Amino acid sequence: MADSPPMRRLEGRVAIVTGGAGGLGRAAAERLAQEGAKVLVADINGSAAATIAAEIGNDASAIDFDAYEPESIKQMIDTAVQRYGRLDILDNNVAATGLSSDGADTTVLDTSIETWDKSFAVNVRSFFIAIKYALPTMLAQGAGSIINIASGAALTSSGWFVAYGPSKAAVVSLSRYVATQYGKQGVRCNTICPGIIATEMLKTQAQTTLKQALQHLSVPAIGEPKHIAAMVAYLASDEAAYTNGATFSIDGGGSAGTARQENRRFKD
Repeated sequence: MADSPPMRRLEGRVAIVTGGAGGLGRAAAERLAQEGAKVLVADINGSAAATIAAEIGNDASAIDFDAYEPESIKQMIDTAVQRYGRLDILDNNVAATGLSSDGADTTVLDTSIETWDKSFAVNVRSFFIAIKYALPTMLAQGAGSIINIASGAALTSSGWFVAYGPSKAAVVSLSRYVATQYGKQGVRCNTICPGIIATEMLKTQAQTTLKQALQHLSVPAIGEPKHIAAMVAYLASDEAAYTNGATFSIDGGGSAGTARQENRRFKD
């Protein structure tokens, strides 16, 4: 079935997407622009962000962004407000995933304190700082939507990723605090916890790995970045005006339990 064309729910609004040159970030930037928003694509890979901004159009622009540096985060927020005159949507999408993929983030005994600190610096501290600097503009406007991208790893546990999972769990908690503290003033904050998503990186994995991943889902196919982007667009829009402090698992039913492929009759 072909995708329906996006609605134009975000006309005249301004959005920042951090990590905008990555798979999920790029999809979110594209969807927000299609819905009418002017998007500032922020990424440590400034040239890739600029290419994406040019491709999505609608007066989108790009900025070099280093999630480890508070001043870089502040400059990102200031640039959006100076360039477009307002800030309506902050999609905190950046993540320190490399620490997990290179084997640095495994178990408590085998994960260094440096790896732990780096994971929290990007995955939590950068979100906090971006929100801190975005709030004054949103509060002055009387409206704003902050969308924090966490992970299914925030809601469960495993034999590895001892820094990544807890850092993403902290994002869920941070969103609830922001929602509670500023919701009455018109600023909403929600969390998305993606499950297994078929980014370009995942697609390079062996087919057996993908099949194994699919066995944990209760849908017929692994999700795509556009599915996360669709939720970002919804949470950014007025349709989500009554949605605040919520956590959404977009994971193909993975968090509901492993799907069984065969029918069985259970006996006492």
